[in-house]
Amino acid sequence: MSDVASEVLPLGAEPGFRRDIKIESCRLDEEHIQVRGQLTDTRADYEDASKALQVHCMVARLTIRLSDNVITDAQFGLPKMAFQAMCEKLPTGADALIGVNARDGFSAKLRSIFGSTKSCFHLSSLMQAMVPVMPQCRLWNTEFKYIDEKLPPEAVPRAMAKMQSRVIDSCHAWAAEEGGITADFKNGNYEPMLDRVSPRLLKRWRQHSQDQDG
Repeated sequence: MSDVASEVLPLGAEPGFRRDIKIESCRLDEEHIQVRGQLTDTRADYEDASKALQVHCMVARLTIRLSDNVITDAQFGLPKMAFQAMCEKLPTGADALIGVNARDGFSAKLRSIFGSTKSCFHLSSLMQAMVPVMPQCRLWNTEFKYIDEKLPPEAVPRAMAKMQSRVIDSCHAWAAEEGGITADFKNGNYEPMLDRVSPRLLKRWRQHSQDQDG
């Protein structure tokens, strides 16, 4: 996947520090998705700014059961820690996440389990960054994929209404009164959303609309 923002609002000088957080997910099987987060910190060498020195690199991988959002497997990987033979000796391991619901109150649960001296601050930061992405991980690997492949075009209004009910007032575009997407949906204009979420369904929807008009 290309980096479309690489030239947008660049720093005024070479970066002295950089943190990269990457979160990706997949459909593991019919019952589970997997979510993987990776945090990497690098800093410039103070004597040679062209060199980058890795400070931290850590990975968290969660397996989540779709039926109830419960974590069935959790693992941490710590390939680079600031102080070797010290930082990786975590007081609380990934096993503490097994059985935890990854949706309802997940951020607070993470703070309770791994906050303060119970874990590594940077690993906790990575897991907190994963929290708001969880719904997207689920949707893109399950519902959005299903509607793109299989949803009958006549079911589009119902599917879009279900989507709207989940996210209403979550941002300005979904504002109940004046949101741009809300206005589109009120007018039955689903094409901008389908174009981004379900391009194959968009083709079926357009054909269905033409048939209805014809």
